[in-house]
Amino acid sequence: MSSPKLIAISGSLRKASYTTALLRTLAANAPAGVEIEVAEVADIPVYNQDLDVEPYPEGVARLRAQVLGADGVLIGSPEYNYAMPGSIKNLLDWLSRPYGKAALAGKPALIITTSPASTGGVRAQSQIRGTLAAIGAHPLGGAEVVVPFIDKKTTDGVFTDEGTLSFIEAQVRRLVDEIEVRKT
Repeated sequence: MSSPKLIAISGSLRKASYTTALLRTLAANAPAGVEIEVAEVADIPVYNQDLDVEPYPEGVARLRAQVLGADGVLIGSPEYNYAMPGSIKNLLDWLSRPYGKAALAGKPALIITTSPASTGGVRAQSQIRGTLAAIGAHPLGGAEVVVPFIDKKTTDGVFTDEGTLSFIEAQVRRLVDEIEVRKT
């Protein structure tokens, strides 16, 4: 198999986002032979079916092309008020269309949720998993990647917890294994 390409999508739009810092750190330290690109999503408009026609909004067209061109997807999301943030739901809505040709359909996906609290975004993890499955994506089973106390594990825009990063890298390798199985 050629080097797998993964697209990482953050559900946090904040410039100093801990979740995005984690994804960027993961991309910079990707396992050998794996390419991880972090998508820019700040310019994606709120989903509106009136806008979901050609020509698509520039950010939407770019993100759909990135997802379609990737072998798998990393979804990084904080948890807001016991739920996935509206930003990630919005991104998933855009990527679930057009009907029958969703960019996420058939894509293996690893979900990484984060929180400054002790639960690490586990409630958002469950909601994202259900939404991805409904779209036709294939969320990776097994160990869930939830990162508690992320604010204590990020310094100057870099995720610094080596133990957690090693665990996430192992899950990325599992995602790559899943991609290889699905391609055969």
